Amino acid sequence: MKTVINYLAIIVIFLTTGCNSKGPQSNLSTPPFIIDSHMHYDASDDWEKSFLEIYTRHNAMACLLIPMKDLDRGIAFAKAHPDRVIPYAEIDIDSPSVVDDINKVNGMGFRGLGELFAKGRRDYNDPEYDTIWSLAEKLGMPVAPHTGVLADGTMANLRPAFLADIAAGHPKLFIHAAHFGNPWYEEAAEATRRNKNLYFDLSGSSLIKKENDPAYWAQWLWWTEALGKPHIPKDAVPAWEKILFATDEGPDALEENIRRFNKALDACKVSEETRAKSYGLTMAKVFGINLLNEK
Repeated sequence: MKTVINYLAIIVIFLTTGCNSKGPQSNLSTPPFIIDSHMHYDASDDWEKSFLEIYTRHNAMACLLIPMKDLDRGIAFAKAHPDRVIPYAEIDIDSPSVVDDINKVNGMGFRGLGELFAKGRRDYNDPEYDTIWSLAEKLGMPVAPHTGVLADGTMANLRPAFLADIAAGHPKLFIHAAHFGNPWYEEAAEATRRNKNLYFDLSGSSLIKKENDPAYWAQWLWWTEALGKPHIPKDAVPAWEKILFATDEGPDALEENIRRFNKALDACKVSEETRAKSYGLTMAKVFGINLLNEK
């Protein structure tokens, strides 16, 4: 069932104000519709109340990543608020019951799978995982794997290059991976440039790390001006279209993440058309969300 958002009815465009804690120069402007592509669900009344209040005020939806232990409450919350929530199930890809788990959450109404973690000392492109990618592709369930360093300090199995193999082998599987491969940014950029079904978000520590050097990202996301030239895929799109807005934080951090993201977009001179896709139109297309008055 397709969700329809009439964003002209509830449009909120953030304008910079002098009371912003980051100073009057902070850019909080956004397109009139946002999809936060990476947000973890907290099964509590206070969290749900805060999420609905803040994300409604900003005309935002979120891909909510719901733990397996909270599947029932999480999907009930999603179904009660289809104009705010796109439910993802945080399946364990190393579980012996992973195939049954995917079929179960699909039957419950979950739309995607993530955040996924390769913690079993196998790379994402290990043949043992191929059943997962094949089933997700068959069911039309986007996947959101983690890339880069984990909280416990490990990282070897989570390189973005492994996702390039999956994207190439499963061209109908939409992959939007977390954290732009941190710290393997160049690897992530080249992987997404060559694979039209592979995207990344820039959530996590990266925009904090490069707070004072926001133009840094242009060296990796370089190919917009080279579209149509030799060695550029014919189906390549402007580089920043392959980066999705995400917070990976609680609801009250939405504005701070908008500020960080806009700082990078501004420094890299990203067009308004591309910003709108990064902020939500790309994910809206994936999930068949019709935006009224959007051509």
